[in-house]
Amino acid sequence: MNATSWDNEAEAYLRMVYSQQASIGKKGGFPSAFPSTLFEISWVLDTLLEAGFDRDDFLLEDIRKLTVLLETNLKSQAGICQNDLSAGAARLEPQCRAYAKSVRNRRVFHYIVKCASFLSKTWMHNDGPDKWHTSVHYPMMLIAQAFTLLLKRWGKNELDHDAIPTKLVYQDVPRTLLDILSQTMGLQQADGSWESKREVTAYAILTLAPLLSLPWVDFLKPEGIACMYRGKAYLEDGRSSWREAEVLWIEKTAYSSKNLAHAYCLAASKIVVPMSSTSHRITELFPVQMSKKMARMLGFFAHVAPFSEAPKWKLQLSLLQSAQYASALKEARYAIFPRMEKASDEKYQEYIPFTWIGCRDHLSSSIPGEALWEMMLISMFNFQVDAFMETTAWDQYKGRLPELKAFILKKVLRTNGMANGSSHAVNGDTKGASNGVLKHEGRLMNGDAKPVVNGNHLAPAAQLNGDSINVPTSHNGATKIGASADDDTNESNGSTMTNGTRNRKDSGKGLQGLNGDLVEETLTKFVNHALQHPKVLNSPPSMRAWLAHEMQTFLLAHITHMEDCIEMAESSDVSNDSATWSKPRTTFFNWVKTTSADHTSCPYSFVFFLCLIGEKGKDMIATIQQRYALEDACHHLATMCRQYNDFGSVVRDQEERNLNSVNFPEFVTTEDRLMSSKELTERRKSDLLAVAEYERRCLARVIGELDESLDAKTMQKLALFIQVTDLYGQIYVARDIGIRHMEAANPRRKE
Repeated sequence: MNATSWDNEAEAYLRMVYSQQASIGKKGGFPSAFPSTLFEISWVLDTLLEAGFDRDDFLLEDIRKLTVLLETNLKSQAGICQNDLSAGAARLEPQCRAYAKSVRNRRVFHYIVKCASFLSKTWMHNDGPDKWHTSVHYPMMLIAQAFTLLLKRWGKNELDHDAIPTKLVYQDVPRTLLDILSQTMGLQQADGSWESKREVTAYAILTLAPLLSLPWVDFLKPEGIACMYRGKAYLEDGRSSWREAEVLWIEKTAYSSKNLAHAYCLAASKIVVPMSSTSHRITELFPVQMSKKMARMLGFFAHVAPFSEAPKWKLQLSLLQSAQYASALKEARYAIFPRMEKASDEKYQEYIPFTWIGCRDHLSSSIPGEALWEMMLISMFNFQVDAFMETTAWDQYKGRLPELKAFILKKVLRTNGMANGSSHAVNGDTKGASNGVLKHEGRLMNGDAKPVVNGNHLAPAAQLNGDSINVPTSHNGATKIGASADDDTNESNGSTMTNGTRNRKDSGKGLQGLNGDLVEETLTKFVNHALQHPKVLNSPPSMRAWLAHEMQTFLLAHITHMEDCIEMAESSDVSNDSATWSKPRTTFFNWVKTTSADHTSCPYSFVFFLCLIGEKGKDMIATIQQRYALEDACHHLATMCRQYNDFGSVVRDQEERNLNSVNFPEFVTTEDRLMSSKELTERRKSDLLAVAEYERRCLARVIGELDESLDAKTMQKLALFIQVTDLYGQIYVARDIGIRHMEAANPRRKE
């Protein structure tokens, strides 16, 4: 179409194709690959040979014809042919091998690395179909085949190790492969098919075969192979229809290919899981100590809803995927909040990745890895901000909490003004991005802004697909999965360095950062991470305003909670080692619906999640009824979350003199004085759990109404957020995973 001069020979060829196709009832289709004579031949051959067919499966006369055809084209086009042509020719006839090898040797290894990096990043951003195909299983098959081959070549020292980024081979490629394996096994239908289509079922079988050869997934090989055989049985039942191709391919129009459909079905029926020995280097990508930790977590989650009924292999696979994210999450744990000496028991870091991966796999939710990673970060920061406010912020502001409130009000207002395009400072605050620690490169509204903390991006590209800070490395610079990131402490001068902030152990000046007030600096980074996130900036103004409101309410709720703890300490009655707030400022119902629910972080995280799953420039909320129902659902969820949290942390809260739901006088009965301390605690916990179940029923009713008004994809993703939030409640029922204060007494009481 863009030729400078007309080519009569090309026109004659196109007319010939059109005439031949029209004679058999087909009009409008033209080949789009070069050279068109070899397009499907090379594709079909390579597909069959990769699946295990060999020379003995073909007629000798056909082999000779194909060999001559392929060899001639390889030489005449100097190797520029259909992608899989050289591989197919090399398998068919020895005399082609030398030429094919020379073609491969001319391929610059740099491009292999570049392609692998691009694929892993693209998969993180969008794990859906590509533009050439209607099914996600086609790109999953290609990525699985390419990445397993890359790992095997790497394991055999056949690749230039210095040219391969360590994060690519240690984190990105394994994470992508495990994600594809999980999705493929999870999407099989009851009849053994995938999408009830023969060709798509063949893709899935061809995806599973190389993935099940990886040494890390030996625990699910029996189920994986059974999955393949169910798919093969489905194909065998429809063998007579293998040439009746389904419309799956996309160019200018959707189309089908009988030859490709038949080839993929043949290949899927032939392929088996490779049994070749695996390199020790590949096995060591998941070290033994990680397996031991996974075994402990498996024993715990196997008894927690909703996983108590899940197959063991499915839980193990989710935990294995979580390990990749856990390593990156550990590297990012000081990106915003400094090390807190008064907080310990950071068990939550081990649980966070699985809560998102496990729930996604349980619900078979279709959501990109990037969104999961962002929510893992938010989950970690929410645990940290709670500990930070109750320790560091309290130490610095315990006599002047109104000042901290004023700062939060001003900071959130200013940040929201920036997010909405305002270039003016608010309330005279002229601090620029250089003093705000967390800043964005480029214009705030151009969609290209990337959040930066001390010069390091917090987006997935930083922690999962690129360089990150304070990363422990092996002798060759590789980031080891499960490695400790605690090596960033410099004890030689009596100080701890944490992302550029020095906490002096011997200073009488309190917690003062190098760049100003530590509390204001840290909260600035925390607020900016959410309100200036690129997905938030691309959301409608109404969503940004809603998020800013919930963020402000969340932080202010921490201060109100501190004040409530002070008041409870001064006006509480203690009976049988159980404290009761005798003169609360409000009722339990009002407290748990406002301060307590807002304090959970659920409301602001809920809105942030809506921004993540929304489409740029589109408002998923069409009516006031939808917005009202979403807020109602969110606050029922937050209230339920708080009540489950309090159920699991009664003992810790009592030790730390922290206000808990059971401290309200509504939980007092006339029979309390007849009970032992243990009986009283258990009775109050039982009452609290009953109230939490009431909130669950309210939430279910609202979700039922939203099901009727929001689209199915949005509801599927909302179900994931609700499931994760509910899971944390179930975890607290089974085990308290909150950050414990290392001081015996509550640091928030008046002194």
